[in-house]
Amino acid sequence: MRSLTLGAFLLLVLLSLTSGLASRIRVVDVASSRVADVRQELPEIVGNWEGENIYYCQREQCARSFLASELKDTHICPICEGQLDTVSLGERTILPPDTVISRRLYKDEINESITVTIVISGSEQRSIHRPQQCLPAQGYTIEESAVFAIPLAGRLPLKLTLIRARMKAATTVNLTPKLLMAYWFAGGGHETHDHFQRLMFMAWDNLIHGIRPRWAYVSLQTSLKTGDQATERRLEEFVRQLYPLLKSGPPVAQ
Repeated sequence: MRSLTLGAFLLLVLLSLTSGLASRIRVVDVASSRVADVRQELPEIVGNWEGENIYYCQREQCARSFLASELKDTHICPICEGQLDTVSLGERTILPPDTVISRRLYKDEINESITVTIVISGSEQRSIHRPQQCLPAQGYTIEESAVFAIPLAGRLPLKLTLIRARMKAATTVNLTPKLLMAYWFAGGGHETHDHFQRLMFMAWDNLIHGIRPRWAYVSLQTSLKTGDQATERRLEEFVRQLYPLLKSGPPVAQ
């Protein structure tokens, strides 16, 4: 508890100093700003997983989603004939307009699926927030959150936050849809699994270097079968194959 309090105090001090030195901070250049070498577009193929885009109806009364393979090359909602977009109406309404979002659903040969989303902040850092804030709003109860380290060749293990969650609206526990989610942040030459450490990095870059790098939030979601330990191993192997496909430069510091 003491270390947590100290960390929170240091964060407050850094943020206060950053605010005081706002005149030194350069505005984010959306066109040229580097986001810790994270590519803005997800690959079509990851190992033996094939990905496709997800499209969202932009009519509030409908708001359904569809895989690209279900649409037959049209961008019109087959239910209500509204316009479709790769960004959901809720995301487009809430997030700043210069936020970059890339999302694909990947399936393997046995039809297991993993949804990957990259959110890249623009001039405003509010584009990115903790999943612990949005999952409850989507009807999930978070049952467990832990640090998950994935070994990668030629560098330190990649640390992610791993979340197990369950839908709230369920009458039978064994039939309740469960979610396994993993995520990490990257930006300004840093990588971290922790939201508050990201804020520390941001404050440090503002204070010491006078810059505001764009940050990326990379998340993966898959359904979790009760007692299925293979799901976690499958997610780990997927991240091991995905990670180098997202990088375009040397490893960043953790």
